[in-house]
Amino acid sequence: MRAAGCALIFAASVGLAFSLRRDLGMHLRLLYELRALFVDLDCSARTSLQSVEILLGCFVKPKDERLQMICTEIAERLTRKEEGTGEQVWRSVFAEYRYLLGLTPEEQELAEDAGRAFFGKSVEENSRHFAMLLERTDFRIKAVRAEQKEKQKVYAAVSVLGGLLLIIILV
Repeated sequence: MRAAGCALIFAASVGLAFSLRRDLGMHLRLLYELRALFVDLDCSARTSLQSVEILLGCFVKPKDERLQMICTEIAERLTRKEEGTGEQVWRSVFAEYRYLLGLTPEEQELAEDAGRAFFGKSVEENSRHFAMLLERTDFRIKAVRAEQKEKQKVYAAVSVLGGLLLIIILV
């Protein structure tokens, strides 16, 4: 009976380590999806010369369902023209969905500030903001990748050792 309990505790601790590892990977994947959304939106805006609400509503479709919801919400609000500028709509929608996305404050600020790259006063201003946005996004992705490797090692060790400690205490 004790052996079965010990095996279950150990399995649960290993499962926790894998779960934490998966969550870290999903977070990094979301950052890559955000970057892809920014690039797709910029490329579509430059080549088609359509408005951002049309691009977000019809042409730019991120793989992540949460980002799809955000794009649809931004497109609908821009089409209704009930709120302020496009940049304000972009910022408010990303602020409303911040808990759904699970971004850190720095990443949330990055996502909210992305509206500057698409709703500037001129094409040159948009290009300048987009270049800075890509640079900041790439820097953040590199930082998260470095943190992810360290966190995976720590989470795996702590969860397995915690499970073994619990087994020792119970036995």
